Amino acid sequence: MKPAVLLSSLVFLSVPLFSACAGPDRSSEAGDLREVLSELSGVSDVSLDYSKPVTLDSGKIALSVRMEEDASTKSVVEVVTTAYDAFSDAHQGEEGDLDIVLGDDVIHLRSFEAEADADDVAKAAAAAMSVLSSGAVKAYVNTQDVTRAPHVFTEYTLTVAESSVDAVLTMLADLEKAHGDLPDASWRVQAGDEYGWLIGSDLGFPDSAQVALFEKLAAGLAEGAVVRSYGIDFVTLSVPRGVTPDEVSATVTRHLELLGDMEDLFYDVESPEGISTMTEGDCYFDGGRIGARLELDHSGSCSHVTHSEAD
Repeated sequence: MKPAVLLSSLVFLSVPLFSACAGPDRSSEAGDLREVLSELSGVSDVSLDYSKPVTLDSGKIALSVRMEEDASTKSVVEVVTTAYDAFSDAHQGEEGDLDIVLGDDVIHLRSFEAEADADDVAKAAAAAMSVLSSGAVKAYVNTQDVTRAPHVFTEYTLTVAESSVDAVLTMLADLEKAHGDLPDASWRVQAGDEYGWLIGSDLGFPDSAQVALFEKLAAGLAEGAVVRSYGIDFVTLSVPRGVTPDEVSATVTRHLELLGDMEDLFYDVESPEGISTMTEGDCYFDGGRIGARLELDHSGSCSHVTHSEAD
């Protein structure tokens, strides 16, 4: 190709890139929304973080609304729908996030190019309020990329103070009894924090098979070790410092026997040394003593193996 033709081709190809431009600055509208929210019933404080659009990336509006702990469901729903209306109108095409804080509880609304009707978002917010009395709750009300009508889906996470399997499963059973008929939701119960015991499902409540498996996985663990079950085939084992590589590998052997075909499995082992993963047959082993022992004992079941050191 002649240089002149090549140059012409490069210029032509670059036009779409250079013609792309950032969206409009909606910081003024974001400020107006903050003022409107601050005047609503039950609202104690509103903070705003707005990021202006840049080329190839949308604007981002994040609001945190602290409400009185005894705020009514009607007041909370009004805050949610007011924010959602603005996200869907003035801030359409921008990423919208709203946190409503009521004591230890949080209702989070996520919106980006949402398709849900405001009435359905209001129903989801009211449903979340009905769950708050169950304990420390985070309700993630999502309207982004929810393809199934009504295009809004709520992920519930409840935290129990006692770090035990019994406490987690008791809370799970109580929740299902009280809220098992709530549609378009998933449920997760964890102990203490994100690194404690956990059982949850991507849709509805964990079924009896997952609960039974969780109990078997949790049995006989070293002191301080925990299991987090995100589904029937998605499990994390977390072990504290002091657990030997032999103990960890023996536990992993027992877990893999319970979980079945590694090709369908997402299984992680977390330790202070690092994280080893077995994802649908692809295995990564960290560079510590535990990772080395797991690789020695379990790499034969992997379709592909990598580790922290170059092969």
